[in-house]
Amino acid sequence: MKNRTLITGGAGFIGSHLVDRLVSDGYAVVGIDDLSSGKQANLPDQFDLRVMDIRDPEVRDVIAEVRPGFVFHLAAQSIVRRSYKQPLETFQTNIMGTANLLEAVKSVDGK
Repeated sequence: MKNRTLITGGAGFIGSHLVDRLVSDGYAVVGIDDLSSGKQANLPDQFDLRVMDIRDPEVRDVIAEVRPGFVFHLAAQSIVRRSYKQPLETFQTNIMGTANLLEAVKSVDGK
């Protein structure tokens, strides 16, 4: 089996297509998605989906368990209208969620 791969936003439109490709290429794929806009029905059966928000401190536990060789970060609040109506929520998801993911990867990598 090739490297383990982690995809945030794996149940979304782009993420689910990436999951399909990586799984078909033999990668062990694990995903994080809160299913706020993605759909679990988009995913193959062999996809290991962890339903959680990327801001969740438990993201660190998933990264430590999976120890991915690759991380594709596709999770975001990407709806423009919502970003105008809920700018703080958008900031927290897109910026703080990314920071949480990066810190999780950094802590596992030991750097």
